[in-house]
Amino acid sequence: MAQPEVGVVGLRKFIKQLEALGVDVTDLKAAWQRVGNIVVQEAKGNVHSISGALAGSIRPSMAKGGSTIRAGSAKVPYAGVIHFGWPRRNIEANQYLYDASAAKQQEVVTAISDELNNLVRKLGLN
Repeated sequence: MAQPEVGVVGLRKFIKQLEALGVDVTDLKAAWQRVGNIVVQEAKGNVHSISGALAGSIRPSMAKGGSTIRAGSAKVPYAGVIHFGWPRRNIEANQYLYDASAAKQQEVVTAISDELNNLVRKLGLN
């Protein structure tokens, strides 16, 4: 299964134009955090865990160009095994990240649009 992904056509160009105007695009990181949290909350509800450590390790990772949802850590090294499965060990895949991304795709698209429009208004570029 391919990774679910939501993209914005022309985002790189938009960011470069903002930077050329001297705008600090760190506001975009906050926007991506808000957008990423939509998928994070859904993913936390999709993961089955005993201790809650796996759900607690799900988080957005931001850059000025987008948000990536990550799970696992040194204390939760089994996140990938739970997500992708391990047939030799009879562990079925629970693709909680992919499922959350697919389930929230329309909400994410709307949130991205709102965040970018809010940024343009905030900067007085409309």
